[in-house]
Amino acid sequence: MGSLAFLLVDKTRGFVEACYERGDLDATLAYLDPSRATCFGYVADLHAFNSDDVARLLEASCAYARRIGSRIVSHECHLTYRNEACAVVLSSLRTRATKGDAADEYVRRLTFVYAPVGDEWLVVHVHSSAPDTPEGEAASRGMTARDVGAVDVDAVLSQAKIERERYEIVSELSDDVIYEYDVVRDTLHLFSTRFGENPNIRRNKVVVEHCKSTLDPSGFVHPDDRERYVADTCQLSQAKPEPGTEHDAYAYVYRLRPVFFFDDCKGDRDTYVHQRVLGRRIYDSEGRLVKYVGKIVDVSGEYELLEQSSTDSLTRAYNRSYLQSRLREYCASKQPDVSYACLLADVDCFKTVNDQFGHLVGDELLTSFVDTARALFRTSDVVARLGGDEFMVFMRDVYDPRVAMERSEALIIAFRSAAADRGLPHDVSLSVGVVVSQDPHPFSELYRRADIALYRAKAEGKNCAVAYLEGMAYPEGGCPAKPAPPAFPPPSLGD
Repeated sequence: MGSLAFLLVDKTRGFVEACYERGDLDATLAYLDPSRATCFGYVADLHAFNSDDVARLLEASCAYARRIGSRIVSHECHLTYRNEACAVVLSSLRTRATKGDAADEYVRRLTFVYAPVGDEWLVVHVHSSAPDTPEGEAASRGMTARDVGAVDVDAVLSQAKIERERYEIVSELSDDVIYEYDVVRDTLHLFSTRFGENPNIRRNKVVVEHCKSTLDPSGFVHPDDRERYVADTCQLSQAKPEPGTEHDAYAYVYRLRPVFFFDDCKGDRDTYVHQRVLGRRIYDSEGRLVKYVGKIVDVSGEYELLEQSSTDSLTRAYNRSYLQSRLREYCASKQPDVSYACLLADVDCFKTVNDQFGHLVGDELLTSFVDTARALFRTSDVVARLGGDEFMVFMRDVYDPRVAMERSEALIIAFRSAAADRGLPHDVSLSVGVVVSQDPHPFSELYRRADIALYRAKAEGKNCAVAYLEGMAYPEGGCPAKPAPPAFPPPSLGD
């Protein structure tokens, strides 16, 4: 399960949108525990103690939303309490009627009580009150307290107040997500506005208290970015401001879950989207860090363009330029006692595949190689197509040279199996030249060494991997296994 805080906020948003905008009863009921959910409203007869009554009450709300063409204008979710057995989410909702002569607006304050049911959290109590109704707030406190029991709802609800208007105003000036994290109160505020055809302006606000114990990066940060996210967060929190740098800006890019956008148009919420987190740290007069403020910008389009320019159009493997760039960056910052590896792979008898089976089969085989390599290697390893049927896999941080050989042999076996599944002859296989080094080298030198090892693999009967050894050279009178890469200006160290 991901971060419970975002899970509960997301469920609350889903319930509110299903009931008060789409009028979808089945979707609304899916968020409730059918065996013990209860409902209360600000009108005396709007209460429900069993599943039939709950369905009747919610169907009335859904029918009304459909009848008036209800559209959400603003929605604030506030996670105010959570322990292992219970969670309370406050929801302030403003909707607008789009059908009929009058475009009336309706304001509701909802209190949701969640409890774990099996492997998920479901709503066990929901209370609706009208802020302008004199008894609404008191009724909400009393009725909710009776159902929750152990939760001090009076204390919880007293924390629900209107937050900083200036951030909401800023959020209305762009599609970015504005955030403020109060270090002292350990509370995160998120503001977002989405614009559409009037009245489809949607203002969203999320408040999460007790962030340190509530928010888990595994709930919204891509697995490959979590270690860096945690390290960046730690560095920001420990940094001491130098005179004149108290408000130094920071900027990071992570892949985050779309729920972080408050935008339902991003597709599957279990996917991740590139976001740039920009902000400044604010210190008090004694130099103590008290707040982070900034914005979160969707840069997925920017990264899609970058990926298109960095990948091979046929196989979607990275291209030579991207590989050289990653090698250069790695060699410039690697630890001196850590090795890395480059595996140069070439398809044996590939011309035969194209000549006898057609280029479509050949293209499928090359794409199959990339899929196989990505399944066998780490996500941090780079699988690149250099040209034709020649590929290179760059492995970062190799602590045991045997690992590179083991991965190469596994790749050879898996590739041969993929070729056999396509009915290709046994001589359609894979040869690999392996280079493992602790010292930074330009790409041209790594390619030369790997190609020498590849030449030896071809000479030893193909369908095997050979590791480059210091001093190894092409046989006298021999030639490279593949033509040398195009000549470029002499690269700098690590190019």
